[in-house]
Amino acid sequence: MNHRARASWIFLAASILSVASWAGLPPVNGRAMRETQVVRVVREVSPAVVYISCQQRVQNPFAGGFWDLFGNDSPFTPPAQEQNSLGSGVLVDPSGYILTNEHVILGGSKIRVTLTTGKEYPARVVGTAPESDLALLKIQGDKPFPVAQLGRSDDLMIGETLIAVGNPYGLSNTVTVGVLSATGRTVEDGKRTYSDFLQTDAAINPGNSGGPLCNILGQVIGINTAIIRNANGIGFAIPIDRARRVMEQLRTYGRVQSLWLGFLPLDPSDSYMRRMHVDHGVVVARTYRFAYPQDEIRPGDLLTSIDGKRLDGTGDLNAKLALLSPGQTVHLGGYRDGRPFSATLQAEPMPERLTPGMAWELLGLRLEPGSEGLTVVAVRPGSPADATGLRRGDVVLAVEDQPVSTEEAFLTKARSALGSTGLLISVGRGPWTYYVTLSLIGR
Repeated sequence: MNHRARASWIFLAASILSVASWAGLPPVNGRAMRETQVVRVVREVSPAVVYISCQQRVQNPFAGGFWDLFGNDSPFTPPAQEQNSLGSGVLVDPSGYILTNEHVILGGSKIRVTLTTGKEYPARVVGTAPESDLALLKIQGDKPFPVAQLGRSDDLMIGETLIAVGNPYGLSNTVTVGVLSATGRTVEDGKRTYSDFLQTDAAINPGNSGGPLCNILGQVIGINTAIIRNANGIGFAIPIDRARRVMEQLRTYGRVQSLWLGFLPLDPSDSYMRRMHVDHGVVVARTYRFAYPQDEIRPGDLLTSIDGKRLDGTGDLNAKLALLSPGQTVHLGGYRDGRPFSATLQAEPMPERLTPGMAWELLGLRLEPGSEGLTVVAVRPGSPADATGLRRGDVVLAVEDQPVSTEEAFLTKARSALGSTGLLISVGRGPWTYYVTLSLIGR
C-alpha cells in the first residue's frame, strides 16, 4: 500500500471514530437554547397579570337593525343592553391591589378579576384617575398574591426592548415585543388629551390594555393603554413613575389631588420662541392673586425649567407636577422682559371648587339662586363677564354643558376655568337662551 492510500484509510477511520464519538454525546438541549430573556420575563411576570371583566350598560346597541326603521326622529328609545367589557391589569401589592386602565372599567358593574391560576375574585374600585387613564382595584382572597416588580421610567433608553403582557381571557397570556420609540408623547382620543405617554411599536390592543409594559429585566416601566383606537402600529403606555404616584394617592385618598402652581400656562407660539431665541418653555398667561399674592410669577413670564430640568410645554409641566407631593417646593427658571429670572413656588392641590370671591376675581360674576338657574346680581366692570355682555338679571343655566341650579354646583363646575382660557356657559335672557364663552386671557 503506497503512502497516499494509507493516509486515505487513516483519514476514513478517524472520521468514522469521530462520528461514533459524536453520536455518543447527549443531545443538545434545544429548548434551553430557545429560552431567551423575553421568555424568562414573560414567565416571571405572567402570574401577576390578571384578566378583568365587567358589565357596561350600552345605549342603542341596535344601530342598523330593527330600531332604525323608526328613523332618527323616532319617539322610541331602544332598550339599554348589558355588554361585557374586558381588559388586563397587574397586581402591584401582595394584599390584592391591581393597576389597570380607567377606560377598562368605566361605567362598569360587577367587576371580576381572574388570575392565571383560574381563580376568580370580585373586585372593588378604590379610585380612578381619568386624566391619566388609570384605575386602582382591590381584591380579597388568599394572600399573598403574586406581584410584578415595579421599575422606573425616568431612565428609559430610546430603542430598548419592551414587552407588553396581557391576559385578555384568563388562564393564558398574550405577549407582544417591540422597542421604546419615544417618551413624553401627547395624544388625544377625541374627548381628553393625555400627556407624557410612552410610545412603543409593541402592539397594544384592548386585550392587553391595562397590563404591564416591561423592560428586559422584567421590571414594569409602564401600564399599557389602548385608549387610542386605530393607532396602526403605534402603542402607548402610562409611565410607571406617574402610575405609582397616582396609585399612592388613590390608595390614600380615593382620588388624585391635582396640583398646580397658581397660574395658567400656555404653550408659546413658534414666532414667540424665535423672537425669544428659545425652543422650549411655557408662557404665564394669567396669575391669580388668591393663589400667589407675593407676585413671584407675572403674566408674560417665559418659564424654561423646573427644578433644573428642561420644560417642554404645558404637557411636560403637567407631567412633572403629577410626580410632586402637595406642599413640595419647586424652583422655576426662565425669562422676564428678556432677562433671566428665577422663582420658588409650592405645588398645592388645585381648589375643588371656586369660592364666591374667586368667581368675582376670575369671572366677574355674583350669582344667587333663582326660580330657574342662577340669577346674575352683579357684574364687575372690565371682567370677562362684562366683556361678554352679561348683565344683571341674566340667568346662568349651565356650565360646560352641565346644568347648574345652585351656587355650589356653579362654583364646582366653574373650577375648570382655573386651567383653561375660556369657560362655556349657557345664559337665559328673557325668552332666549345663548351660549357664550367667557374669555379668561388678558383680563
